[in-house]
Amino acid sequence: MKKNLIGITMTASFLLAACGNTDNEIVATTAYGDITKSGFYEQMKEIAGTTLLEQVVIDKILTDQYEVSDKEIEEQLETYKEMYGESFESALATNGYTEETFKDTIRFQLLQQKAMEDVEVTEEEIETYYEQGKYELHTRHILVETEEEAKQLYEQISEGGDFESVAKESSQDSETAENGGDLDWLSISDMETTFADAAYALETGEVSEPVESTLGFEIIQLVDKREVKDYASLEEQKEEIKKTLRERIVANTEWETVEARLLKEANVTIKDADFKGAFSETLNEEE
Repeated sequence: MKKNLIGITMTASFLLAACGNTDNEIVATTAYGDITKSGFYEQMKEIAGTTLLEQVVIDKILTDQYEVSDKEIEEQLETYKEMYGESFESALATNGYTEETFKDTIRFQLLQQKAMEDVEVTEEEIETYYEQGKYELHTRHILVETEEEAKQLYEQISEGGDFESVAKESSQDSETAENGGDLDWLSISDMETTFADAAYALETGEVSEPVESTLGFEIIQLVDKREVKDYASLEEQKEEIKKTLRERIVANTEWETVEARLLKEANVTIKDADFKGAFSETLNEEE
């Protein structure tokens, strides 16, 4: 159970609000002097101020945009309890949680999940998937780690090299290399979007330029294609296609990308000069 800093968001909220209260209000006393809210706040700014501010801002945006019910939190909590069994309480204690503070982390995780799933699938994407799905493709591929390797192999094939021979010699897909990269027959649901877009654009016998996928870089050859029997209408498949495409987008999207979008939409402005670096890494990555 990895401790998430979001679990102390409430602490962060208190710290950031402190600057708006009486600066000399005392939060602790010692034999060597008092600790005021302003002093405490300044110390926290130095220790983890930017991180805490980022958490509070994101929590505020997510809470405003999405809703998580107590029932959802309890269900997720039960999942963790089942996962850890008798060691659940000790796992909480080891990570500095009580059950109540851990619920705050669960709430934030669920908010993140809802934001990740809040993606738009266009009519064009649905129609493209539907049209591609009318056919099954018999393909071969060559898989390598880098784009440079893929380009060199593509050039070799373009200059007359035999695809199967190159696949046997150079493909890093251990399951298909010996068979000349043969992937047999694939339906649209078996392919990543980038692979499908490249493969369905080919004529029989043609070879694609290198395509990046989650596996690496692939060169694809279309061996043959055949129509899918009893293919249902777009109207019948539309919702299922939309669900599939949404799941693919979510699976290939990192939280930082979603976070950057939320920050831009919320028009976040940092007023305290000491926090001017907040979100700079996230927003710079997006650019």
